[in-house]
Amino acid sequence: MEKQPLPDKQFRLKKGEDESIFGPVNATTLKEWAESAQVAPIDFVDESDEQWKPAPTVEFLEMVYEVKFPDGTSYGPTTVGTLRELLKENIITEDASVNHLVKKHSSPLGAVIAAADFEPKPRRETPTPPPQPVETNGTPIVTHPAVEMAKDQRIRQLEEDLRILRKEHDELLQKYRKLNQQLVEAKSVKK
Repeated sequence: MEKQPLPDKQFRLKKGEDESIFGPVNATTLKEWAESAQVAPIDFVDESDEQWKPAPTVEFLEMVYEVKFPDGTSYGPTTVGTLRELLKENIITEDASVNHLVKKHSSPLGAVIAAADFEPKPRRETPTPPPQPVETNGTPIVTHPAVEMAKDQRIRQLEEDLRILRKEHDELLQKYRKLNQQLVEAKSVKK
């Protein structure tokens, strides 16, 4: 399957979390950002004409994968590059279930990455660095927004699970105390 050439246009990226805007950049650079986990599913892209559209709908970015976490939650649509970052950060494992949203099939992450590695990749002499937020003292913060977003989503899910477990624990503790009180009362009636 031959890849279509990238459009010869300039694009801007608007981050969904804080609406910061990066660019304009060419399609090759934008695709590199997506492959290096710099473009999240909640981000937007435009051709410098204020016609913002969700990043996953930009076909050449190939944000067509959704990964399922063990707890049943999911993250995506995203790129193979972002899946690699999630694996590298130990957020998912090679046996994690990955859905291809266009082809409508599911595969283990290891198989998706292996298949992607067999596809020829275009080479650039000088890769364009991904956008990096900067602290107030001018020091760049090295972060992968898609990885951070997946971590935040996972943390929120774990916090919700913990809240539910604490509630169940409190309910069981109250039942135990009530049954214990009934036992004490029953023993005192027998005497």
